[in-house]
Formats: sequence, structure tokens, C-alpha cells
Amino acid sequence: MVNKRVIKERLNQLILSIKKIERYKTLSLDEFLKDEIAQDVVEYNLFIAINMIVDIATHVVTDNNYGYPQSMAESFEILYKENLISQEELEMYRKMVGFRNILAHEYIKINKKIVYNIMRNDLDTFKKFILFIDGNFML
Repeated sequence: MVNKRVIKERLNQLILSIKKIERYKTLSLDEFLKDEIAQDVVEYNLFIAINMIVDIATHVVTDNNYGYPQSMAESFEILYKENLISQEELEMYRKMVGFRNILAHEYIKINKKIVYNIMRNDLDTFKKFILFIDGNFML
């Protein structure tokens, strides 16, 4: 059984990071590319948001004795094997972990257009994850 307090704290941080990112969603691509503060806020909060979903997934996996992930993406692989997420969701979470690693380790080479695209088009993935966790593990 998951530790609901731990999960709730991480869900709250995830929601906060999404809200911070959403403040910049109305910027055009040109405005975003010219605004270094917006870029920094969005990149940092994407990093935090991805870390939160990884941390939550890891807690769910370990607290429910599904296994002990050895990598960030492995938690999602285990959730998939337990039939809790779809193949499509697994692939999306793998991509998120990959992007998180770029944010963490290759920050000089980050493609700002990709960051902008994620901000504009992929925040629903985080929201779906929140609903998944809330509906399945926070009852």
C-alpha cells in the first residue's frame, strides 16, 4: 500500500510546477525564444515535474511490492507489466525521462523549440498521470 502522505506531497509539487509552466503557455514561439526568464522557468519546472512523476511511480512500484526499479524509466516499465499503464503511456514516460536527462546534463544544448512544444502540447500528459495516481492509489 502506498504512503499517501508521500504521494500527496509529490502530487502537490507536480501541480505547482505545471501551474508555473502554464503561466507562459500564451507566449508565441518568438516571444518565448526572446524571453530567457520564461525559458528558465519552464525548463526548471519541466525538470521538477518529470522528477515528481518518476518519484511517484517509484513509490507506487516499491510500496506495492511490484519490484525495485534500477533506473528512472524502469518504474514505468513495471507499471506497464502490472497492466496499470498502456504501451503508449509507457513510451511517453520513457521520452519524458530522456528529456529530463537532457535538461539535467546537456543544458547548454537544449533546443528551446522542443521546450516550447512540450509546454504548449504535452502538459496534459502530466495531468493524466495525476488523475491516474489519484484514482488508483489515493482512494
